[in-house]
Amino acid sequence: MKQVFAVLLCVAGAFWSSTSPATEPKQLVNDKKLLAPLQAYVGEWRGIGLPKRGSNQGAWSETAEWTWKFAEDRAALVATLRPGKYFERLEVRPDATGATLVVDAFEAKSPESPVVHYRGKLKDSELEATAVDSPEGLPARITIRLVAGGDRMLVLYERRLSPDSFARMAEVGSTRKGSSFAKQATSGPECVVTGGMGTIAVEHDGKTYFVCCGGCKDLFEEDPVAVLADYRERKAAEKAKQATD
Repeated sequence: MKQVFAVLLCVAGAFWSSTSPATEPKQLVNDKKLLAPLQAYVGEWRGIGLPKRGSNQGAWSETAEWTWKFAEDRAALVATLRPGKYFERLEVRPDATGATLVVDAFEAKSPESPVVHYRGKLKDSELEATAVDSPEGLPARITIRLVAGGDRMLVLYERRLSPDSFARMAEVGSTRKGSSFAKQATSGPECVVTGGMGTIAVEHDGKTYFVCCGGCKDLFEEDPVAVLADYRERKAAEKAKQATD
């Protein structure tokens, strides 16, 4: 009887060891991969908006907080602007095909107004997004780029002059709060969700891990097993790639 029981245990063990652990949904993994070039946006920024270069006329102060958002097996990067001159929130996400990025902009002065939709293209960490149909007085194009090694963010708002021509409305120049906050991890803790700089400690099964923002913390706490399984798969793939390079 003991021998039969031992055999059953071995069979069960083989079955469970061959079964893959729960992992994050494929769409969520793809979204994170497509948004990864914008990881350096994550963090807090303090800036000044200027309608005209070299002039303080009409200038305003603005803070921005970029964080990850995870909902319904999709990922997005969200910027909360306080007080935003044109918008109070921007949400950047891949479209259904993954071929381009969509920027949903929520108006600052009219929360009940329709969301303005932009379609964007990405070059390194620079995002340029053009409105599908922008209301009067709101930007027709938004361009976001990082300079100074990622410690400065420039957001250019433009109006449309013709189908292929745009003119400046204003530009916000912001400085990152904390010189190395949320940069791609080159040393120190790594965010187990996105691979960025881990700044927030989280725990699971008696072990401590790190994430880069509140959105990643929420996702980790919702399903740490899936997040860690995806993280281990990602690290294994990176190790295999390094071995072949």
